[in-house]
Amino acid sequence: MIFTKSFIGQPRQQYVNQTSCENTLKRLGDDNHLLSQKMKHHANDAAAVSAFSGAVASNIWFAFQLKFTAGAELISLAAELSEVVYAYERYVEEIEKLSDEAYFAPFPMEEIVDEYVDYLNLICFSILLHRQDLLPRIYGLIKDTDYDGDDRVVEELLKFFLRDRPEADRCRWEVPYRLLLDCLDHPDANGRAVGMRKYVKSWYHGMTRKAYFCGKHEQINDTFSPYSGYWATCAAAFTYLYNIDDALYREELVYPKDLVDFARSMPGGLVIAQD
Repeated sequence: MIFTKSFIGQPRQQYVNQTSCENTLKRLGDDNHLLSQKMKHHANDAAAVSAFSGAVASNIWFAFQLKFTAGAELISLAAELSEVVYAYERYVEEIEKLSDEAYFAPFPMEEIVDEYVDYLNLICFSILLHRQDLLPRIYGLIKDTDYDGDDRVVEELLKFFLRDRPEADRCRWEVPYRLLLDCLDHPDANGRAVGMRKYVKSWYHGMTRKAYFCGKHEQINDTFSPYSGYWATCAAAFTYLYNIDDALYREELVYPKDLVDFARSMPGGLVIAQD
């Protein structure tokens, strides 16, 4: 299960507080129980049910990322990722019941950078945890929306695993992701390593003033943590996919080196059988 009271292990970022982590996971679990009850109570109100369903998915995803940051075993997280994807699929199902006038995209990636980062993180965790079996379903979350085939970073990830992906030219968020694309476009291995270091070192700064998740570590208290981690997961995914030597940026705070090491330890194989 995503929600657990027990502290996870050796934190992957130093901001994690044991008491806060435990209380946050419990609170998220309690909130989702209440949200599930509200969905039953408002079963005939499509707008309310879709909103509650979105909150459930967001809570499950937040808890997953917090557990990763708090040091959860990656093999366990690989299994739990199915629960995250399923929660978002249920959210999309509820959105699709709305009228055309009320419909909205489940990941409005152009409006809020946090939504864009969330979607990229879903893809990257799936790749690095060897849950490639989930990628068609993750793509399904944006299929036929305005964001389908429209962003190069997303397409650069998906093209490794899904057939006939389109060539996308635009990048929804030039800062900081243009640096990432420049890195991938470099013709030699050393240039890619240098370019990736530049991207990793600039990633968090590039998110400030536009991402709601920035600075949340400063708001942690014993009762709740609004912070679940700061991770440049695309750097990890492309480092793995392009076999880039990460020695130049391996110790950067936002670089999830554990994920890269895990992915490289089991090249080409799924950790979990397909759902």
